[in-house]
Amino acid sequence: MCGIACYLGNNKEEGLKFGINARSLLQHRGPDDNGIFNSDNVTLAHTRLSILELSDLGHQPMSSNCGRYIIIYNGEIYNHLELRKKYLPNHHFKGHSDTETLIELFCIQKEKMLAEMVGMWALIIWDKEEKKIFISRDRFGQKPLYVRQLNKSWLLSSEIKPLLGKNECNDYDPTALVEYLALGNYGHLGVHTFFSNINQFPPGSYAWLLCDEQSIHDTKYWTLPDIPEKDKLPFNSNVQKGLHDCIVEAILSQTLSDVPIGITLSGGIDSSIIAGILTTYYDKGINIFTAQSLESKYDETRYVDDVIKMNANSNFIVHRKNLNELSIKDSLEKYIEIQEEPFGDPSIIAHGFLMKMAADAGVKVILNGQGADELFFGYNNMAQATLSKQLKSFEFNRFFQNLNAMKLGKKYLLRALLESFLPGLEYNLRTKSRINRRNVINSNILSKVDNSIISLRKYNNVYNVWLESIYGVHIPHLVHYDDRNGMAESVEGRMPFLDHRIAEYVATIRNNDFIKNGLRKYILRESCKQYIPEKVYNRTDKIGFYTPLISMINKEKSWVISKLQNNDLFKKEHTKELFDKMQLSTLNTNEALHIWRCLSVVIWMNEFKINH
Repeated sequence: MCGIACYLGNNKEEGLKFGINARSLLQHRGPDDNGIFNSDNVTLAHTRLSILELSDLGHQPMSSNCGRYIIIYNGEIYNHLELRKKYLPNHHFKGHSDTETLIELFCIQKEKMLAEMVGMWALIIWDKEEKKIFISRDRFGQKPLYVRQLNKSWLLSSEIKPLLGKNECNDYDPTALVEYLALGNYGHLGVHTFFSNINQFPPGSYAWLLCDEQSIHDTKYWTLPDIPEKDKLPFNSNVQKGLHDCIVEAILSQTLSDVPIGITLSGGIDSSIIAGILTTYYDKGINIFTAQSLESKYDETRYVDDVIKMNANSNFIVHRKNLNELSIKDSLEKYIEIQEEPFGDPSIIAHGFLMKMAADAGVKVILNGQGADELFFGYNNMAQATLSKQLKSFEFNRFFQNLNAMKLGKKYLLRALLESFLPGLEYNLRTKSRINRRNVINSNILSKVDNSIISLRKYNNVYNVWLESIYGVHIPHLVHYDDRNGMAESVEGRMPFLDHRIAEYVATIRNNDFIKNGLRKYILRESCKQYIPEKVYNRTDKIGFYTPLISMINKEKSWVISKLQNNDLFKKEHTKELFDKMQLSTLNTNEALHIWRCLSVVIWMNEFKINH
């Protein structure tokens, strides 16, 4: 894991200045080594966190053996040794870094190599002969890459700070701001960020870019597979074994490292499966990092303890943290600076605590269970799509059995019915609901919103629900906060469930089998049943990474009010209502989230000098 930055333009001195500044600002991403390549048209800057090939043989920027190409790269390619054997069997490699594999493979395959790569990456390769750069990001966007066009030059970076002028006042993107304040959604607007003049390079894509081009023309090399329902397979024993083997391969491939690894363990199904598989097949020590809101109704300690007990003979080294110690006042400003944007709730701060625990323990690589809910339809709205599919298939017994077992109630039943038989009406009602939730926001901000960049998909198509979760409301912000929190502590986060081979396999399975007996992610539970305790297997609750937001606000209400006193993000009457309820300690969850979002935006605007 590393930090990368690139200047593409016609001012060598300006490029070097940018590279030196970027290298300094990205030092936390790669404290072990750094380098700069500077020429008339390009500057490549790199900071290195050494995970593979700890010697100088992994130094970047790295030149190809032929001398034509120079690469800077952030990420891990888990199958890079297999790619050497397959495509470069006679090449003499100097070391065993995946960077060296990539640059030599690029010499013979160019963009075709992307389809062969298993892993996460953001990379930039300079072609000395044709004077252009090649850009690419991994399929799910685990590794970030931001782009800004400034003074007829192109600036690219792993983080946003190097793209901002030292004393520059910046403008916000009103659509991103309104979507966040009203709904809590962020990261779902494609290339758009909270900054009006900074975009993301899209995941699963590549592009060639010359310094005098006015826009980037990216090309998709991978999308989620959309397999016709008639071609999908029932979840029988053969399919179950295939999914099991795919998951085990994905998890074990991500143990590739020359430094110690660890995992975060919540007590949920996904992280518990990773712990069980590593216990079974991985023979080295495993550091376990867990954090809970002790003695709350959302405390998952009992599940964590069951996982540890089941794997009692393993080489677990357990590290625990009590989330009741978490303070908004002490932490929020720090994590807004780390994240470079407002974020959903205090669970992201809690995740940052886990990354600090890992760094303090000397662990540079952390595997986590993120991505499984998205791939296996684990969220309520995704489960709704599966239930609707059962309705439309006239599997009424199965539908009502699942609905009752999941305790979803009449409101959920109505949504499923609308989605199944009146999808146009359901879509219109959902759209109207989203718009109505903006009514509390200041009209000056609302007037600037561009609704054309908001993609709201119809839920009558199961594939649409999957797309929205992967490319919209879930994965983009999950991979964002995991990258930032890990890199702030010089720790590499890995997500085995975001191995594209798992997604491609899941796409072949009949969607009706994703829920059974009220159990979400049924095919995942069954495929990996032997690795998790029975109590974890049978869990029907969906807690997530719980943090007690209301009590946090109540404890620090004086500080919160002082920060929000003069803001004009919400309408005055709504702000007054929130303040009154805060003073009386009568906030509900939705009101507490409004306070949190407003607070996050105010701090972000101050930290990044946002015009408002």
